[in-house]
Amino acid sequence: MRSLIDFAIVVMLAAVSVLAGYGINRFAANPLPLVYLSPEQRFDKELTSLVTSAPFAITPAATVGLPQFRAALENKTALILDARPASFYERGHVPGALNLSRDDFANDYRRLASTLKANDKPIIVYCSGGECHDSKLVANALLSLGSSDVSVYTGGWDEWSAQQLPVETGAAR
Repeated sequence: MRSLIDFAIVVMLAAVSVLAGYGINRFAANPLPLVYLSPEQRFDKELTSLVTSAPFAITPAATVGLPQFRAALENKTALILDARPASFYERGHVPGALNLSRDDFANDYRRLASTLKANDKPIIVYCSGGECHDSKLVANALLSLGSSDVSVYTGGWDEWSAQQLPVETGAAR
């Protein structure tokens, strides 16, 4: 009987210890993950969190209209990024645009990392246009990752295609 009581006390102490450890970890400034994530998985999670936050209010200086967008494209003075999902990009995109979609930001960013780091031109991001916030979210993420000159083409794909301007099709590059 005594050994059964001792066993119950040990189990109770173990349960209290686990709960206390979990509670302390849960409210710590830098909690330890309960499930191991590889460095690559942690990087993906951090990148994804950058584009899942609420859209930020972009200042007028950080937006461009169709005339400025066309000039930057024609003069090759900016890196153009399409923030729409790959399936939309493949059906049609602005000539020379690279696909950095909000939906698959971590993978696309990793694919384009060398291009983005070597880039010394301003970056202009677009999405569908109108109420689409994908371009703003991607622009915000790029600013958070260290890019300094990022703008959003507010007219987006809707305005570009409505003007019957040149279009490319094909897989993401």
